[in-house]
Amino acid sequence: MKYNFFMNVIRKLAYLILKCVFLIKVEGKENIPKAPYIICANHRSYLDPVLIILIFDERVYFMAKSELFRIWWLSPIIRAFGAFPVRRGKSDISAIKKAIEVIRSNNILGIFPEGKRNRTNEIVLKGEKGVATIIKATGAKVLPVAICGKIRPLCGITVRIGKPLEFKNKDEDNQKIVDTIMQSIKDLILNTNKIKKEKRN
Repeated sequence: MKYNFFMNVIRKLAYLILKCVFLIKVEGKENIPKAPYIICANHRSYLDPVLIILIFDERVYFMAKSELFRIWWLSPIIRAFGAFPVRRGKSDISAIKKAIEVIRSNNILGIFPEGKRNRTNEIVLKGEKGVATIIKATGAKVLPVAICGKIRPLCGITVRIGKPLEFKNKDEDNQKIVDTIMQSIKDLILNTNKIKKEKRN
């Protein structure tokens, strides 16, 4: 689903500002398939969902932690951009049903499989199994996305989009599916880091 004219103007202005401030670079846009599909990305900053919303031309419906929807001024904004609540640390059946509905309506779903921001020194955290349930219920492709670099002004952020993954075996273990997705994201990050080291040498 496309954004309306007003929201598109907001997105383009916001992206222009953030691109200048954070020196954003996007790689792999040619890998973006036709909807429906699921974007799975790593999560280190509150800016992560904003970056994805601004980079992808079609509306991305994000699972967002339910606490954000209790903030009176923020809730209408994130809802307008397609976010819907999920209770972290619990099996939120209503959020899973909403996610499946998004895919079956030929839209794009955005998920951070780690379930929370990664504040550790690990490249990625272990992913949660909820995304595998959605994949099995819909048969949707998964588009791995790696957000690399420090979220600081003028430090440079690279958003690298990988090739779509497909999981056709419905008997495959859910954790194995999620581990495959997280490994794909990790590989994208490590590849980016490798390129940076080669440039410095």
